[in-house]
Amino acid sequence: MAVRRSSSVSEPLSPSALPDLAVLPRPLAADKLPVGQLVSKSSKLNPAGLEDKHYDDGGCRWYKDVILLSNSTGVINESLGGTHLVQKELDADTSVGTIEAEEMIVRLLKNPESALKTILAEQDTATWIKEQAGQSVVGFVTAIREVVNASYKRARLFDIGNGNYEVIREVGGEGKDGKRRDSGLDVQTGSKRDVVGVIVRQVVVEGNEIKLGNEIGTEFWN
Repeated sequence: MAVRRSSSVSEPLSPSALPDLAVLPRPLAADKLPVGQLVSKSSKLNPAGLEDKHYDDGGCRWYKDVILLSNSTGVINESLGGTHLVQKELDADTSVGTIEAEEMIVRLLKNPESALKTILAEQDTATWIKEQAGQSVVGFVTAIREVVNASYKRARLFDIGNGNYEVIREVGGEGKDGKRRDSGLDVQTGSKRDVVGVIVRQVVVEGNEIKLGNEIGTEFWN
């Protein structure tokens, strides 16, 4: 069932029309990562000026994502979507987990270029961008994936043959070292609404011109 938060008079986006979003290394509370945020390696800015008319929303009830994590850092390296089967073995530093949630919402900017012009109307925003661009890549968050009442659990892969591995969610038990461990992943956002995915586009400064470039990664949140 598609769901939508009221953001404009337009119809909600169909789930099939939602863009691909990069998975965050670690989930964040929704109020820490709004659409329209500007980010650099050392700083973040939430400009004023964007209104409901600038956004589109779409989503669904009951969301599931299979994720691959680094055992050494706990960082999420890859999202496999809602698959039941994985067709590759994991290396020694990689484990599998799942995100399950009552609801998933994607909020995105209808026109990122126009939205950037809107926030640049504030001189402080343009100044921040130029200062940060002299030291780091600057990104503009143009979409987020938000999940509601999410559960983050460990999982394991069961070899069912022919190079296929079934994803089985853990319910608690022994780890590989024989010690008992909780089935939950170490995710503590302090929020019922978490951001788990983003689209970020680079902000390019050329002389006095500030414009959007290509999509970039999620290294700002490593």
